[in-house]
Amino acid sequence: MVPSNSIIIASTLHEPEFRLKGLIEAALPYISENLKTIIVSCTSTTDKDAIAYLTAKGFIISIPTNDTRIVSYSDAIKVAVGYIESPESQRILYVDFDRLVHWINNYPDELTRILKDAETLELLHMGRSKRAYKTHPNTQQDTEQIINYLGSQTLDFKETKDWISVCYSFTTQLADLILNKRYVTEMGFYLTWPIILWKYAEKKRYIEVEGQEWETPDRYEKEIRDLGYEKWLEQFQSASEWKKRVKLLEDCVIEMYYLLKS
Repeated sequence: MVPSNSIIIASTLHEPEFRLKGLIEAALPYISENLKTIIVSCTSTTDKDAIAYLTAKGFIISIPTNDTRIVSYSDAIKVAVGYIESPESQRILYVDFDRLVHWINNYPDELTRILKDAETLELLHMGRSKRAYKTHPNTQQDTEQIINYLGSQTLDFKETKDWISVCYSFTTQLADLILNKRYVTEMGFYLTWPIILWKYAEKKRYIEVEGQEWETPDRYEKEIRDLGYEKWLEQFQSASEWKKRVKLLEDCVIEMYYLLKS
């Protein structure tokens, strides 16, 4: 099978210890068969060996001006736009790089179907299935549920959908809309991006997938074996973790305020 030219993957990566090496190696056969262009926007503290490895394997590496979320994510999409040769037929698919690797290694058939569907739509928003959503720590589930409720109400959905999955494919025209908007917070775009994309896309679809389950445990198999999963999980239920997740919620609410005001 010839790798797809119609889907450009835009992703971000923060990998200070290069724990993903073995998992990336396992994903390489699928990547070489199905994906031609993968952009990886790396934080400045990403391990240099990881960057060298990814470069050698044909990934397109970008290191943005700073490590704030909005800059990193925007950088990945800007670089991807630069690789679009046919805006009418090509799409950008944003997915965190570690989630992409997890998806490939655990649900490859699902991802293959997604890649085909994405080619025919202006926007394909991929939320997490109920099962996949519940694999995340309570600190994420409880705060993100509020964000998802706010997004669903704003877009007039009767049921709460998963808007903060941060996984969607879209056209370059839609990319321009989110890239050219001014943002006042670091992380509030997690909610406003999918809302803007949904509001302005005509041919669009919302689906829920299994492959966007929580990928972080992939990096810590040894620690989980030594401690047990529940003990290892405690670090994601700490006061500092709650504070971080509430900050994300706050940024989303603030960004939504300015979006609705404009």
